Amino acid sequence: MKKSISTVLAIVLALSTMTGCSSKTAVTKTADPVKKEKAVITVIQNKVEIQTQLEEAAATFNKSQSDVEVQILGSAGDNLVTTLQSQFASSPEKAPTLFTCGSGSEFEKFFSFMAPLDSAKAAKTVAKGQVDDAMKDGKLYGLPMAIEGFGLIYNKTMFKEAGVDPASIKSADDLVAASKKLALIKGVKSPIAFAKETYFQFMHPFNWPFATMSNYKEAIPKVISGELKLKDIKEVKQYVEDLAKLKPYTNLAKDSYDDQVAGFAQGKFAMIHQGNWAQGIIDDYKVTFDYGMMPMPINGNQSISVGNSNFFRVNKAATADQQAGAIAFIDWLFTDPAGQVFVTEKFKVIPAYNGFDTSKLDVLSQEISKYSKEGKTLPWTFNLFPAGVDKDCSSAMEKFYAGKLNTDQLLDEINTVWVNAAKK
Repeated sequence: MKKSISTVLAIVLALSTMTGCSSKTAVTKTADPVKKEKAVITVIQNKVEIQTQLEEAAATFNKSQSDVEVQILGSAGDNLVTTLQSQFASSPEKAPTLFTCGSGSEFEKFFSFMAPLDSAKAAKTVAKGQVDDAMKDGKLYGLPMAIEGFGLIYNKTMFKEAGVDPASIKSADDLVAASKKLALIKGVKSPIAFAKETYFQFMHPFNWPFATMSNYKEAIPKVISGELKLKDIKEVKQYVEDLAKLKPYTNLAKDSYDDQVAGFAQGKFAMIHQGNWAQGIIDDYKVTFDYGMMPMPINGNQSISVGNSNFFRVNKAATADQQAGAIAFIDWLFTDPAGQVFVTEKFKVIPAYNGFDTSKLDVLSQEISKYSKEGKTLPWTFNLFPAGVDKDCSSAMEKFYAGKLNTDQLLDEINTVWVNAAKK
């Protein structure tokens, strides 16, 4: 009996020892793995007006997950291009992971530092036509921050009083006919008003004839090089002839931007050629009439001119984790409901993506968003005009409005300005 008890005790002791060893082994095997470091993403952009809100968005995103930490650098404002040039020249891998820059020359300037963004979820939801300027060799190298648009902002109340249906205006002749009726409305100084600043007098208005062309990217460089004359492009020639018809019903572009928009708010102008950025001044006057935006009806156009001044780009010299983190942040901003709220309600910009609730946008932004969703948009072509021509071309427009240049002479003068600008 004693022997039997001794044997049992020995077995229990052995099992106890084995259990102890097993326990130690198990603790070793289930120890917490080494915690993965977060990918630190630095972001730089130039829109000073959304800097604080972007910092708030980054903080919210950082709390929503544990893999990425987004750090918003100080807004560079108008010095962004210079800042980026310096950073990429000295040490590309230390340059911002996520940065913004425009299309055209800026895209080409920084293209060698950009990673493709075709894999981004947001890339699948971009509104029609809004990534065309970010494509190269069949790949996507930028995602738009927001969109802006311009056309004819019109007074719906005046149109109704004059018996004019905006949907019936499909040509310059239709616009002239409508203007004749609107000119009879009490208080109307001019049915249509343009602003006198160079971009509003020339660059934006002259966007239309090229934007209605399918081959503007070929035609504009040919004009600049001297291979093609503006007056030999039928869309451009027709456009200035239409302007000549409309001229008697305009303010001859004599009002400043502030006065032009204020005049609209005060009922002096039934229509103004402007964009959604005019909303702030209109709001200052607390208008009581209904208003909206309609296309500039030239060359059969029934679309709004919509573009974006900035694209988000990802630094290809950043690590793979940083690039993935940058794309994750962009996707969150533009596809996640929590991020989308920042875009529309905090940044207060028009999203360049489908799937947004735009019901809280201001009047003009909702109008542009509607056209964008319907695919009724034309590109911004003035980015391809020679740099610095806005002033001299605007001077030519002043002569045209003053009756000192006919349509052919206007195009000849603009043509000369463009060719000479290319030689500098």
